[in-house]
Amino acid sequence: MRISYLYLKSLLLFCALIFSTNTFAQEFGHSIKVRMKGVTEGKTCHLAHFFGYNQYIKVDSAKVIGGELAFQGKDPLKGGIYLIVLSPSKYYDFAINGKEQFIEIESDTSDFVGNVKFKGSKENDILFGYRKFLQAKSKEAESINTMAKDPASQEAGRKKMESIQKEVDTFMKDIVKNNEGTFAAKVIKGNMEPEMPTVLPKKANGRPDSTYLFNYYKNHFFDNIDLTDDRLLRSPFIHTRIERYFKDLVYQTTDSVNHDADKVLKLTKKNQEVYRFALWWVTNKYENSEIVGLDGVFIHLAENYYLKDADWLDSTQRAKFKERVDILKPLQTGLVFPTLVVSDSLGREYNPMQSKTKYTIVHFYDPDCGHCKESAPKLMEFYNANKAKVTIYNVSIAYDKKKISNFVYTYKTGPLLNLWDAKGKYYFRNNFDVYSTPTNYILDKDKRIIARRIPVEKLEDFINFYERQQIQKQAENQGK
Repeated sequence: MRISYLYLKSLLLFCALIFSTNTFAQEFGHSIKVRMKGVTEGKTCHLAHFFGYNQYIKVDSAKVIGGELAFQGKDPLKGGIYLIVLSPSKYYDFAINGKEQFIEIESDTSDFVGNVKFKGSKENDILFGYRKFLQAKSKEAESINTMAKDPASQEAGRKKMESIQKEVDTFMKDIVKNNEGTFAAKVIKGNMEPEMPTVLPKKANGRPDSTYLFNYYKNHFFDNIDLTDDRLLRSPFIHTRIERYFKDLVYQTTDSVNHDADKVLKLTKKNQEVYRFALWWVTNKYENSEIVGLDGVFIHLAENYYLKDADWLDSTQRAKFKERVDILKPLQTGLVFPTLVVSDSLGREYNPMQSKTKYTIVHFYDPDCGHCKESAPKLMEFYNANKAKVTIYNVSIAYDKKKISNFVYTYKTGPLLNLWDAKGKYYFRNNFDVYSTPTNYILDKDKRIIARRIPVEKLEDFINFYERQQIQKQAENQGK
């Protein structure tokens, strides 16, 4: 059979292309090439991805050579929103869906979004088509804000702004619908707020239910973000949504936080990476919360998640969670303070249960502690102003009687009950969670814990706040 020269040449060229493509794919799992006008030749830049909305994780570095940055590696990049970092305050973001690993980017630092062009990434064509539309509409909105401020112009501007917002909303919905299944569509949808009902249901008295919109918004808050897609972890969206939810929509009591934490964790459970992040975030927020009375949140999370199904923990880590729960559980706000029998310098024993005042403060200190020495005069000032309703158990965690005596003498804490563990009954770190000093517990007349770890200088403010709360609760109960 006779083969033409042109056919043979084409065949050889085809084979060469296949060979070179396979060799390139074997050498590199990803290749992100960037040509950016305005970046100095020889400058070192970084490739990174978001983690949360306010930090990023560096993936690679490259120098500008011949006007081009080449970020290349043997492993594919995980999907997410990536950054070309020129400096800590100057960076440009783009999307990687996890499949498009060979991308070329060309733009200009003067207007990255307006001038950017992509090769090898339909995802970014979609995403930046949306961003360019938004940029154009933002410019329209800015021009409206510069219009004259007479009433007629203001009304015309308001209507125009409403029209622009409707255009943006429609555009977002259309682009998400027309590109369903793409990562870009998920990113765009993640920016959308839940669509709210325009008609409110009425209560039994015929008036509109004013709480309906809030409850509806809260119940649909996560509708537009896929909490099972770990690519969105490497973006600002999941972190921002979860943070807003707990900050703005969750009532800050233990029961409410626990209920909503369960809800969010259930939504993330199908993706182990997102689930672990959400669990870590809620735990981190509430383990040492500044809001009084939320100590039960950590216990709930530890008992129901870390100690049940956190298979990523080893036995040592799990044991630490168990130890922490065992320490904190009897010390929760609302529970009666555990038994504490300590002695004065004459060997007489005292127990906070004996206190007859409206409030009892158990103040753990260390005679060698600098913060304790600074706090002692403030503690005495608080006591002298409130001794009619407060008893202070000033408990040393040290066992040196001479140091205790010197502390009492130097800082004039004689009017307090100056006490120590004369019989060595307690390990204060485990029995009362005293891992730093000073540590305070505030007890009510029934010796229930109403607060812990309130700084000495804030004791009076807290008690005044607590009393106002009690008066308000009584008024609400009488009104029912």
